[in-house]
Amino acid sequence: MRKVKQEKTRLLPFFIPHIGCPYICVFCNQPRISGQQEMVSVDTIRRSIREAISEQGHKGQWEVAYFGGSFTAIPQEVQDTLLEPAKEAFQQGIIQGIRLSTRPDAITVERLTELYESGVRTIELGVQTLEESMLVEAKRGHTVEDVEQACKMIREQGMTLGIQLLPGLPGETWTTLVNTAVKAGQLQAHLCRIYPVIVIEDTELADRVRQGSYVPLTIEQAIAYSAFLKSYLERKGTQIIRVGLQSTEDFDAGRGIVGGPYAPAFGELVVNYEWRQQIQQTVEDHLEVFGVIHKVIVEYPRPFTSKVRGLKNRNIEYFGQEYEQIEWAWKQKAEDNHTGIVHVTIDDVLYSLGL
Repeated sequence: MRKVKQEKTRLLPFFIPHIGCPYICVFCNQPRISGQQEMVSVDTIRRSIREAISEQGHKGQWEVAYFGGSFTAIPQEVQDTLLEPAKEAFQQGIIQGIRLSTRPDAITVERLTELYESGVRTIELGVQTLEESMLVEAKRGHTVEDVEQACKMIREQGMTLGIQLLPGLPGETWTTLVNTAVKAGQLQAHLCRIYPVIVIEDTELADRVRQGSYVPLTIEQAIAYSAFLKSYLERKGTQIIRVGLQSTEDFDAGRGIVGGPYAPAFGELVVNYEWRQQIQQTVEDHLEVFGVIHKVIVEYPRPFTSKVRGLKNRNIEYFGQEYEQIEWAWKQKAEDNHTGIVHVTIDDVLYSLGL
């Protein structure tokens, strides 16, 4: 097994339209999600690589990424054509590697070997959920076993394994979410993206919403689900590289979205929630031991101000309403440190918190 080399890279993304995938999932409308409908040309890829290196530098630290489609499900001739400029750049040492996203049932050992030789070093799989019945209802066309086998093959090839999860698909409950989290932890993925289900126009889910047969997650439900997945998988050693759908001009303006928990700053809302949970658990544990609390002082490093206080002070408002009998003080630490440690002083007892 090759050893995976993990370094900080700069992504140069190219979006592949919805070709190759033999299924149309109930949530899928790739043109709206990616904001792109036309196939990127080889000349565009080659020119973009050259311009990125010449304008921004960092030769050898870039990773060309093919997103938006099921890359290994498209005809191999098309795959090889699209890969050619990135492969050339990799062989010349201009880029560090190539990343692509694909389906779990479009992976073979033979193709992985060929892709590795072409410079592919990271593969992200659209896992979505690890509940068999939910995969069927979402019309994914693959099984949990397909996911497990694909992940194993990618890891054994020495590639960085990424997975994408979609909390909130039809049939989702806390029970199914916890089951997915446990199974996802067993996949030993290096990276994960968490995208709570947004109902996009011109999808089957949009029709179901209008019929009343599917109710999307609320913002608060999606935050709680995503925070749980994030914290659980991080404890298992998986790096969470994104939470929440990429912001687009149309989505920010409310165009193309029928329902669901879309927010441009969704990832930050999840981090706010994680800190809220940490602080609240500390308060509840203190109450259980001492029975009463008069004052709580929360001190945080300057870079963590919005994370701890919450977007638009949502955490400050929450604790003020939840614990009206307690006096609260929120303070930036005097020293300008970046350790990420938050101090919570409850009466005369000091607690140190960190994510």
